[in-house]
Amino acid sequence: MENSKVFHVFPNEPRPPYVDRAEGVYIYTKDGQKLLDITSGGNHYAVLGWAHPEVNKAMEIQIKKFGHMDYKLWSNENTEELADVLISRAEHGLDRVYFGGNAGSEACEVAMKMSYQVHHDTGKTKKIWFISREQSYHGSTADALALGERPNLEFFRQMLSPYRARIPMHHPLYLQRDGETIDDYARRSAKELEDKILEIGPDYVCGFVGETIMGGLVGDVPPAPNYWKYIRDVCNKYDIHLILDEVYCGTGTSGKIYCCDWDKVRPDFIFIGKTLAAGYGALSAVITSKEIEDVIKNGQGRLQHTTTFQAHSLGVAAALAVQKLIHNDELLQHVNELGEYMRKTLTDELGSHPFFRDLRGRGLRFSLEYQCENQHEFGNQLQKVMLEKHNILINAKWHRICFTPALILKKSEAELAMEKLVEQFISLSSSFR
Repeated sequence: MENSKVFHVFPNEPRPPYVDRAEGVYIYTKDGQKLLDITSGGNHYAVLGWAHPEVNKAMEIQIKKFGHMDYKLWSNENTEELADVLISRAEHGLDRVYFGGNAGSEACEVAMKMSYQVHHDTGKTKKIWFISREQSYHGSTADALALGERPNLEFFRQMLSPYRARIPMHHPLYLQRDGETIDDYARRSAKELEDKILEIGPDYVCGFVGETIMGGLVGDVPPAPNYWKYIRDVCNKYDIHLILDEVYCGTGTSGKIYCCDWDKVRPDFIFIGKTLAAGYGALSAVITSKEIEDVIKNGQGRLQHTTTFQAHSLGVAAALAVQKLIHNDELLQHVNELGEYMRKTLTDELGSHPFFRDLRGRGLRFSLEYQCENQHEFGNQLQKVMLEKHNILINAKWHRICFTPALILKKSEAELAMEKLVEQFISLSSSFR
């Protein structure tokens, strides 16, 4: 629309296409295209695709009752059941769920505030620093943004909290030294955290925040074995909370309900968001423990963070239906098997290609890293040709192709996407300068 009053994110670019409808893993545009989406909505949230009949039915039932009732003033049977589901397959031992907001960045800030309040209420009021890692992203609200590192957002830095610090990212491919064992690298990474804590002063450090796998920026980098165990030991030593970000890699996307359960670590807080209600609603949560709850109960007697639409009733109904479907042995097995198949296909077909550098990830969260001149332009062109020639949506930018398909993607759909991607990768690279 020439006279649109909508303020778009990219006001200098052409208006994006209008969507007519979406079903399963396909998006149908107003101009008649049917697009196979391997990105789960571009922002990795649509882990059950669109128009899932069971989720739609749950929302229909809820909206006939009420759209939303305040989380502070009323109880909701769906909220109770959703909390039970979210801890039903947890291997980490956390047993409390706080529905703090709608977006993952809100959940990040809730976890930070909970961490600070626990220290405050136990007399450690100087613990105001949070440490994170370079090349991380935890959201775009102020405190979440202060933790992350995205070049296009750095101009905000001067208005953000100064009580934030970062250590190097954890990335064995990039940072493991010659002659260094993988375990030595994991220990050195934990030592970097300890050194930063000592530099700031242990009495001043509140928590360490990290994505369980280095996520969408660097491309699905799982930690070295025992990395999170060593990080946990450091946090315990200095009375610092371990806060894990699973907005991107949680709720089954890694092949386990919680990605940190691959690492057999018990954090103090896990925050989740975009995959919780899978785009059928906007919902986020913090997973923590009775021990944390007891400190709040015996301290100020209330958690000092609330929002109007936290635990939004319609979103909770959607999330409950979504998570009942995800908390299923057959689906989790499918996630692991399909992820292994897709990675094996890419390795077999492209592993010897001169542009191929690495393939890593867990479940249906994985990335293919390529090496060539002007990597970002190569990704842009690959993404463009996959859309224009094959009606397939992929996420290729910077230095990697990031695979985040819906967990319901069929093997036949994955086969088609892999076939066309390999074909176009080879074709484009032959003429790419």
